[in-house]
Amino acid sequence: MKKLIFTLMFAFPTLYFAQEEKPKESQIAKECDLPKDFKEPIKNNRLKKFVAIDNGVSEKEVIIIRAQNGFGSGIYTVCVKQEPIQYQKMGTVFMREGKSPFNNAK
Repeated sequence: MKKLIFTLMFAFPTLYFAQEEKPKESQIAKECDLPKDFKEPIKNNRLKKFVAIDNGVSEKEVIIIRAQNGFGSGIYTVCVKQEPIQYQKMGTVFMREGKSPFNNAK
């Protein structure tokens, strides 16, 4: 009986917290629903060119909605085809958030 209680005591919380929580669709969609008078926080043509090539769109379709600049680094959120994507800058190089340039798996 003690083993059963002990097992249930750890099994239920583990199963409860192990469930994956899905992002809310409306929140993601609202992030790129910008007003007509929206002004980009920064003007960075290099970032727009990189994002356009990375996603196969024109530079006019890329909108920078958030920018955090640091000394030699930065984190940017851009909208491409009504979808928010995060990019980061390390030195002079831009890369998509979560992708490692050192991962050369074939």
